[in-house]
Amino acid sequence: MFLMSMSAMAANKIYVTQAGASLVFDVLQDGDGNKVGNSTTASTASGSATNFNIDQVGNSNLITFDIEGDNFTGVFSLTGNSSDIDFNCDSAGATSGCDDINAVITFTGNSQNIDIDVGLAGSKSGDNADIDIVGASGTDSTVVAATIDGTSAILRLTINGDSNNYLINIDDNGDVAGHTLIMTQTGITADVDVVQSGSYDNSATVVTTGDSQNIDINQTAGGTITLTTTGSTSAAVKTVNINQTGHAVFNTDGTILGQTSDGLNGAGGTYDIDQTGASTINLDTNGASANVSIEQTSTGTVNIDANGTSFTADIDQDNASTINLHHDGNSADYVILQTGGSGDHITMTVNGASANVDIIQRD
Repeated sequence: MFLMSMSAMAANKIYVTQAGASLVFDVLQDGDGNKVGNSTTASTASGSATNFNIDQVGNSNLITFDIEGDNFTGVFSLTGNSSDIDFNCDSAGATSGCDDINAVITFTGNSQNIDIDVGLAGSKSGDNADIDIVGASGTDSTVVAATIDGTSAILRLTINGDSNNYLINIDDNGDVAGHTLIMTQTGITADVDVVQSGSYDNSATVVTTGDSQNIDINQTAGGTITLTTTGSTSAAVKTVNINQTGHAVFNTDGTILGQTSDGLNGAGGTYDIDQTGASTINLDTNGASANVSIEQTSTGTVNIDANGTSFTADIDQDNASTINLHHDGNSADYVILQTGGSGDHITMTVNGASANVDIIQRD
């Protein structure tokens, strides 16, 4: 067992190399420019049942740590601006692993850089990872990059701030439980990039609030995406791009599913949704000048509940597909193409002046 506690007003530096089971590492650094590890050489711990608690208070602090071993539990806390966390948990050695880890990262302040890598591609060494990343209100201009390779991973990300950038990649088979992403982003000009791959029931639940957000979610080999996003305006539009392969479902958690939320809400949003395999889209959109583009390349079902003027929908489906569309609002423009197989079905209810509808059905 290894125990350390430190508090100082000047910059402090700690470098640790440890091997063996049941490490307890407890650090408090108070001041600017503190380091646990450094920019070129990380502190390392090898062995199972490692337990971390690192607190840094001040600006421009740094944590770089590499873990090799199962059953890791860690809490990292940053208070201040312009700090970095570079945390790796992988299976670099022949006998090491990184299964069943639980990490919590919290931060308060602007311009943070959070980089997390768990497991190595193809090794499934990050099985059952459970990671929480929480940024307090006002955490602006922060970059979060999280890569997890392993079965049944869970990532929860909650951040409140403007001009943030997220790069999320969860890979390897989801196993019967699937991978899970639960994300809440509040603030303007966010850039969100999410990739979930691997077979079985992947799940991404994303809630965003704010103007000028750019959201890209790619999910391969099946899964469900549930998205609720509000705050777009005609002067600061929001762009959403969804790409799913395999048997997939895309939901906006709005009234179309019997909920009370608005799903995709805001003026001027652009939504591009592509699916392959037998797939379903449940889309609830509210706001003027929404532009929706949908492509399903296998048997698909699209349910749309739209409310707002100048609504545009361009829908392409193959192989005996179904569209149920209800729109309340003026100046609608619909272009629908269904090809490749008999049994295509369209039900439309349009309430509003100046609708323009173009439909082609071809076996």
